This record gives sequence, structure tokens and C-alpha cells, in this order.
Amino acid sequence: MKPYRTKSFLLFGFALLLTPAMCDTADAGKNVVLLISDNQNKDDCGCYGNAVIKTPHIDRLAREGVRFLDAFATTASCGPSRAVVYTGLQTHANGQYGHGHGIHTYQLAPRIETVFASLRRQKYHTALLGKRHTVPDSAYPFSFDVKVSGRDVIRLGKTAKEFIEQADDEPFFLTIGFVDPHPTSIDRPGWGVNPEQSKAPTVTYDPADVIVPPYLPDQPEVREGLAGYYQQISHLDYGVGEVLRVLKETGKEDDTLVIFTSDHGTSEPGAMGNHYEPGIQVPFIVRAPKGDGGFVAANTTNQALVTLADITPTILDWTNSKGPKYSLHGRSVISVLDDSDAAGWDQVMLSHVAHEVTMYYPMRTIRDRRYKLIWNINWQSEYPLPIDTLRRATWTETIRRGDAKIGLRLIDRYLHRDEIELYDLQNDPQELNNLAGQPSHMQKQRELSQSLNQWMTETSDPWLVRHRLTMPGEDAARSSRQQFFDD
Repeated sequence: MKPYRTKSFLLFGFALLLTPAMCDTADAGKNVVLLISDNQNKDDCGCYGNAVIKTPHIDRLAREGVRFLDAFATTASCGPSRAVVYTGLQTHANGQYGHGHGIHTYQLAPRIETVFASLRRQKYHTALLGKRHTVPDSAYPFSFDVKVSGRDVIRLGKTAKEFIEQADDEPFFLTIGFVDPHPTSIDRPGWGVNPEQSKAPTVTYDPADVIVPPYLPDQPEVREGLAGYYQQISHLDYGVGEVLRVLKETGKEDDTLVIFTSDHGTSEPGAMGNHYEPGIQVPFIVRAPKGDGGFVAANTTNQALVTLADITPTILDWTNSKGPKYSLHGRSVISVLDDSDAAGWDQVMLSHVAHEVTMYYPMRTIRDRRYKLIWNINWQSEYPLPIDTLRRATWTETIRRGDAKIGLRLIDRYLHRDEIELYDLQNDPQELNNLAGQPSHMQKQRELSQSLNQWMTETSDPWLVRHRLTMPGEDAARSSRQQFFDD
């Protein structure tokens, strides 16, 4: 958990640090396909335990690969999460603090290198089909630059085949950005797959059959929304099947690493834009060919705690490619695919700054196998719900009814948070009982706070210039700014 050390608090000071030595040439026999769903909770596919949703192709991928049980988005917001995926750097370090499209102006900082740029330097063919959320354009050099709707899963498959055939026998890196199951509409009706955007077969679900998670109220509008969400996941699954079929048809199945994940959890309240479990837990499946017609550790589960920051290091490792001249925040999972409970993979760090430009709410989080500590840096302000959440019927109907809770959580506690939140996930999986400040958990709070603070220091977190994570028992009234200069 120590990617590099530096005493500087200057943003991007890490850019001068050298990465561990890697070979100068890529492995021409190793391709990569990265499949990213949009706003999908970990539990919402068959192989992760949902008995209602039909996801035969994702389930097949899990049978042929390794299914990670605890994988996390470092930020539960589409644009910044994808920036983490493509750079291997946490949000506070890569510069894309929030969305970069429309009125939002967040983008990668100068000198930050994406995995697309690294692989292009190694003569890889590169493409990102479907949803992008990638800014600036100069950081994403695609050798095959074709715009395709992320909801048209049939065309995504056809275009993927065109790209792979164009690459011929040369190595390629293909990313598919599906737009499902991101809501097709905020308003009722209209949830679910839009037949005008795709001609793929659809699976419909009865709202009475869906599984309402504890963080949501069991109300008609919620069940209706979940039925549409399930339908979109099955639609996404069809697209995954199309890409897997293309790999087999083109003879690339036996030399292509396939990774399936989501950018973060669902867009419902309590998930998107949060560091609570529904927002950050994502599916994460890795299928790595062995070269003899089989796959590494096929049909196994893995206990390692991983994050989306691990994807770029994994791709660089698999392709034997040289990365940027600074250390990355993630690490390759290739070496632990066949070690279901590898040592040293029992803690993750998460970093969130904003969703859209008006939704600033920075959080830094440390999570181990049992406990989670969240530092809400701007805790004095009311939590700003992402626009996708704020306007959805799940939230608006809850407010209209005058409910005190959203699911099991008090709305007042959801909007007005403590500076430090500490949860025992084993005994309190819904994260309702904040243990921060309680004498019985003072030592655990101190331990996690020290580790989180050390990590922020090592990664040159610029928020440390103005803010300080206090340790239990310290004088919280002391000026953060004064403490910074005293240190």
C-alpha cells in the first residue's frame, strides 16, 4: 500500500518519480479486452448471487475466470471513476475531480499518461467503443476512433470485430464502455431498455419479483425502477456475449485477457456519489488464458481486496508494457489470480472529490476486511445528491411522503454527516451505527486514521494543504491550517 514516498504536497509532484523497471517492448501475443458496465452494483448479476437477474454471458465469464469478491470503485461517479481506471491514479492525483462533459470542466492534468497512451507507445492498436467520459482528447490516443452508442450492443459487437480484424496479428487493447444499466430516463415511465436505441433481444422483469436492497424503500416506484434496471443488465449481458463471441470467431480467445467490471454502483440514493458500500462495490471478473486452451484459475473466487486503480497496472503487466515515469496507485492482479487468499491484499484506499461541478463533497476512505473509516472533508456542508439521484422517483417520492428514512438510513443523517464515520461492516453491513469517537473503538479509529493519513501524504494529496485528518483524542478545534504549518 506504499506506491511511492514524497514529502511534497504539490499536486503532481509524483510525476518526477520513476516507476519500477519494465521491459521496453510489449508482448505481441497478449491482447486485452476491458468491458465496463455503467452504474451496476456488484450483487446484480447471477454469478454474484442475484437469483432473479438473467446474466448467462457474465456468468460464463465468471466460470472461465476469476471472480473477485471484494472489488471497489475508488469514486462512485462515472467520469472520475473512468479516469482512475485509465490512469491507475486516484482522483485527487490525476486531476479529473468530477465530470468533464457539458458544463463540467474537470479533466486529466497535464503530463498524466493514460493506459491507451502507454500501449500506443508500445505499438498496440487501441480503441474505446461506446461510453467515453474521457477528457482531454489528447490523453486518449486511439488508433481506431469510431463513435458507437454504448446502448447499441449489437453494433458494439460488430465494431469490435472490425477493430480486431483490422489489428490482424498485431496486439490490441479494446475497451467497451456499455451505457447499461445507467437509467434511460429519470422520469416514469421509460425505465428499462429503449427499443429505439437497440434491436437486441430484451428480458423483462415483474416489479413484484425484484430484490429491493436494504438501502432503498420497498415502494412501487422503487420496484418499477429496479425492474427496468434488471432489464438493462440483461441487455448489457447480451452485449458481453457478443464481444466474447467475436473473440472466439477471430481466434483471439486464447491470447486475450478479458476484464469485466463496472464504473461504480447504481444511481440510486445511498449509492452514486458515496463511499457507502452500494456505491463502491462492483463486479470484477478476470479471465486470463493460459496458452493451452484453458484459463488461469478458472471458475474460482478471490478474496483479495482490489480497486479500479488496479486495472491499468494489470494491463501493463499482462502486456509487458512500459508505463509512465511515475508510480501508480494500483497494482497488478495477475500474480494473485491463482492465489485465492493472497497475503497483503486486505486493505484499500478510496478518494472522491465531486460528481458534477456543483456537487463538491471530498471524501477519503480506508477499508479493510471488517472496518471502514470515511473522512468527510467538507462535512459542515449538506451532502449534495448527484442530479441522477436527486430527480429520481426513489428520492422525490420519499421526500413527498415526508419519510424520515431512505431505506434504513435517516435522511437527516444522510444529508448531514459526521466528519469521521467508522463502521464495523461485519456487525453493521448497512453502515448505520457510526463508531467514531466511541472509547471501545478508539484504537481501531486511530490505526485506520494513521494509515489513511500516511497514504494521503505519500500520494501528495493536495487537500492536505488546507485540511487535516485529526487523530482520536486530539484537539479538533485547532486550526487545520495552523497544524499544517506547525508540522
